[in-house]
Amino acid sequence: MQYRSFPKDGQKVSALGMGCMRFPLKDGAVDRAAAISLLRRAIDGGVTYVDTAYAYHDGESERIVGEALEGGYRERVLLATKLPMWLLKTPEDMERIFSEQLQKLRTDHVDVYLLHALDKERFEKALKLGALDFMRRLRAEGRARRIGFSFHDEADVFRRILDSCDWDVCQVQMNLLDERHQATMDGVRLAGERSVGVIIMEPLRGGALTKTAPAAVDALYNACVPGRSRADWAFRYLLDRPEVTTILSGMTYPQQLAENLRIFDAAGVGCLSEAEKETLARVREAYEARMPIGCTGCGYCQPCPQGVKIPDIFRAYDKAAMFDDPASFRAFYAQEARPDCVGCLACESACPQHFSVPIHERIQSIAAEMRA
Repeated sequence: MQYRSFPKDGQKVSALGMGCMRFPLKDGAVDRAAAISLLRRAIDGGVTYVDTAYAYHDGESERIVGEALEGGYRERVLLATKLPMWLLKTPEDMERIFSEQLQKLRTDHVDVYLLHALDKERFEKALKLGALDFMRRLRAEGRARRIGFSFHDEADVFRRILDSCDWDVCQVQMNLLDERHQATMDGVRLAGERSVGVIIMEPLRGGALTKTAPAAVDALYNACVPGRSRADWAFRYLLDRPEVTTILSGMTYPQQLAENLRIFDAAGVGCLSEAEKETLARVREAYEARMPIGCTGCGYCQPCPQGVKIPDIFRAYDKAAMFDDPASFRAFYAQEARPDCVGCLACESACPQHFSVPIHERIQSIAAEMRA
């Protein structure tokens, strides 16, 4: 296992972190015995960072993690959880929820505590409720050894949040396809420059980078390093970066854990050759070239007078095309009733993207495709 250090205090931590939102299931609920076994096997394999949250597995993840860390395992890991910003109504809710989390986790402190899933709106809420002062107080009292935030929004919002507090860590979505999205790779570098530890989530884009791939992508990979798995490529893309502290993987099966332990044993900062970096750049281009729409998800077209969820549809359609997985879009589209586009053109006047195919025509053609 490769180990790295938190920039501000030098605490060593495994480059692979165990994400606890995708525990194995049985009969619609978490298979507790399998989940506990998997987490302990990860720790025995060298993993020292365990990430959970109040909301994971309908509130059960923290309880399962607390049970799994009994018997001496708690002392071997850095334990991270998160404050659910969407549930807060009063300042008193923060202390109440944190105390509940400590009880569920069977511990008197956490090693990392994050404001969960901050975006612009939730950050404003955090400021209004005094959440930053609450986090600083937890750190001063030793009940949260490090404080930070997890993030889902645009780069300018990320920079504003990063500037707002003397954070120890930030948790951001980053992978081969997200260099220019959300916090962006420039944001990751900025955090590194400010000695803020960077925890990576969604390194495999929810498994999309490993589940399926266009033939052209696999051809590029195999021409450079024959036989290397898609997961190995995706993790190496991040492991090569010195700013990255820990990469979370939501492992469900022992086979996934075994492969990840192998990858993280072998790869670290500087693990990519120039030829491999060039291959990854070409892979990104190959994926992006397959996006038939290229919607940025800005939301200016919303609300549609008819209730058509244009950005959601376009995002799912692009994703299915990128990963050569049309079945995933059909499943998404069938999840709920889809109102018909009547061609009112309200979206056309609001959209800043100037698509080559008008939005209403694309929505109508997708609807016809789904009916066929």
